[in-house]
Amino acid sequence: MPVGPILLVLLSVLTATGFLTGPLRRLGLSERGALAVLLAMLAGTLVELSLTPRLTLNLGSGLLPLCLTLYLLKGVRRWWEPVLAVGGAATGAASLALISLYFPPGWPTELNLFYLDAQYLYAAVAGTLGCVIGHTRPAAFASAVWGSLAADLYHYLHYIAAGHPDIVFRMGGGAFHGTALVAGVLSLTLTELLQTGATERRTAAPPNLPTS
Repeated sequence: MPVGPILLVLLSVLTATGFLTGPLRRLGLSERGALAVLLAMLAGTLVELSLTPRLTLNLGSGLLPLCLTLYLLKGVRRWWEPVLAVGGAATGAASLALISLYFPPGWPTELNLFYLDAQYLYAAVAGTLGCVIGHTRPAAFASAVWGSLAADLYHYLHYIAAGHPDIVFRMGGGAFHGTALVAGVLSLTLTELLQTGATERRTAAPPNLPTS
C-alpha cells in the first residue's frame, strides 16, 4: 500500500475542506500555504533524487519535508525549540540504528517484521520520540523527520561498509512508504492531541459552575 501518497491525499482533502484550520493556525501555516506544500509533496513523490549510485532522496517524502522543518523552526521564538529538535532527532536516529541491529545483514529496512513492514515500525518510533522530546509542534515535526533521514543515512553507510554495495537505499522510505513523512505527521498528530488536551484541562470550568 503506498502509504506516503495516500497520507498526502488525505491531508490535502482535510486541508481543503477546512478540517485542519485550527491545527494549521497553531503550527503557523495558512490553509492555502499548507495545501500548496502538500500538493507539491504529492507531485514530488514521483521524483527520486540520486545522491550516490546507491543512495536516493525522494523529493516529496524526503527533501520537501526537510525544507518544511527548517521553515517551521525559523519562525519559533523560543531558542530551546531547535535544541530539542536536534536532541529528538539524535535520539530517534540512535534508536532506529539499534533496532536495525536485529535485522539480518544485507537486508534493507523493507524487511517484514511480524507481518508489519519495518518502515512503519521505524516511522512509529521516530514519530513518538519526536513528540515526547520535541514537545512543541515545530520541534516534534523536525525531530521525527531529521531522525528518520539520519537513520536512513546510517543504514546506507553501515551496509556499504559491510560489503553490500548492491542495495539501493531510498532516504525517507521513497514515495511508496514515506517513512520520514509518516513519522513527521505522526509526531504532529500526537503533539496536537497532547497540547490541545492540556489546554482544555487548564481552561475547564470548576466543578461548581455550570457548563454549556
